[in-house]
Amino acid sequence: MEPLNDEFIDAYSDDLIYILEARRALFTHPLMSVSEKIADASFSRLYLVTAVSGVEIAMKKWSHRSVILNSYFSEKSTMEERINALYSAFQRVGINVDVEIFKDYLALRYLRDTILNGEWKEDEKAWVRERNFPTDIREFTKEHFARIHEIVENMMHYVFLANFPVKEKSEKLIRLEGEKSKIDDTTKILKVSELYRIIWRNLEVIDNYIYQDILKIVTSSEYYWATGLSQEQIESLEDDEKIRLFYLSAYRAGKDNHPLLVKHRSLADEAFVFWQKYWDWVVSRGLSEGKIKQALQVLRDPNFPVGLEIWPMAGFTDRNKFEILLNEVWENIKEKIPFNKEIILEALFAGKLAYDLFPNSTPLTLFTMRLPIVNPQNIALYWQEAQRVYDALMLKNSWYECVERNERYKSQKLDLCIKLYEEYQKI
Repeated sequence: MEPLNDEFIDAYSDDLIYILEARRALFTHPLMSVSEKIADASFSRLYLVTAVSGVEIAMKKWSHRSVILNSYFSEKSTMEERINALYSAFQRVGINVDVEIFKDYLALRYLRDTILNGEWKEDEKAWVRERNFPTDIREFTKEHFARIHEIVENMMHYVFLANFPVKEKSEKLIRLEGEKSKIDDTTKILKVSELYRIIWRNLEVIDNYIYQDILKIVTSSEYYWATGLSQEQIESLEDDEKIRLFYLSAYRAGKDNHPLLVKHRSLADEAFVFWQKYWDWVVSRGLSEGKIKQALQVLRDPNFPVGLEIWPMAGFTDRNKFEILLNEVWENIKEKIPFNKEIILEALFAGKLAYDLFPNSTPLTLFTMRLPIVNPQNIALYWQEAQRVYDALMLKNSWYECVERNERYKSQKLDLCIKLYEEYQKI
C-alpha cells in the first residue's frame, strides 16, 4: 500500500507552516509597523485557500484506500451533499466526528472557491453568513483566522483517521481544540527565548567567516589539499574523501600557526561562548543530553518501525493532539512497536523540538571543521561540544526522516565530522 505521505500533501503542509510563521514574524517583529486589520484579512485568505486545497488533495490522494473518503468522490453531487455523505460515512464506521466541523468546512470550501473565482454564488453566500463567516472577503479578522485554523486541523485529523478502521465504535465526540497561542501572540516584545535566532545567526556568520580563510589556505600552494594527486585522481575521489583531505590539510596549517587562522582565535572563543549561551538559554529548556540519548534509543532502534503511516502526523500537529490520535489507532498498531505510548511520545516530540532548535548543522561544523583548525590546542574542549551536538543533530535528522519520509536516517554526513577528529589525532 502506498505511504500516506505524498509530495503534494507534504508541500501543502509546508505552505501552511510558513504562512503561520510568516504571520507571526510580521506581527511580532519589533521594527515592523503593520495594519493588523488588513494583515489579518490577507493571511486569513492565504491560509484558507491553501488549507482547504490541502485537505481536498489529501482526501483525493487517500480516497482509494478508504471507503470513508471515497464517499466524498463516489457520486457527482452538490458540495453540500458530498460533505453530508462524508460525515455519514464516518458515523457508519463508528468514528464519532463533530458535525459542526463539517458544516464549517462546507463554508470554508465555499469561501475558497469564491476567492479563487472572484465571484459569489448567492446560495453559498447565505451558508457562509449562517456559519458566521464574513460575506466580504476583506473583513476576515484574527478570530476568523483562529477559527479557520481549528476547523482545518480537525478536518485533517478526521481525514487521517479515515485510513484506520476502528475495532469498536465510540460515543466520545472527536474534536480538537484550536491552539490559540499560535494565533494570539502578536506582541512586538522581544523575549529572551527569541534571542536564540540572533545567537544562531551569529554562529552561522562566524562559521562562514572562518571557512573563507580555510578555503584560501587549502587552495594555496603551501597547503594545497590535493598535493601529489593528478587531475584524474582528484576527479575519481569520492566526495567524503575530498572533504577529509581538505580539512586535514587545513588542520596541518592550524598546527603550524598559519596567520590566517591564528587571527581567528579570539573569534573562536566568542563562538564557544555564544554556543554555550545557546545551549543554556534555549536547548536546555526542553532538552538535556540524557533526554536526547533516550529519544535516540527509540528512533535509532533497528526494530523501531519508521514506516508506520501515523508518524507523519507528529510533524503536522502538537503533542496533545498527536496523543489523541495515537490513542485512537493504538490497538491497530501496538503489536508493531517495541515501546509503550509514553516512550514513543517522548521520543517523537524530543525529536521535533531538536528539529526546531537546530535549523542546520552549524554547531557541528564549527566544532569539527572550524574551531579545531583555528585553535588546535583546544581540540579536547571542542570534542566535548561536538559530541553533544552530534547527538542532537542525529535526533533531529532521525525524527525528520521518520515523519517526512517514513525512512531510517543514514548518518554518513554527521559521522564524517566525527571521524575527522580521529584523523586530527594522527597529525
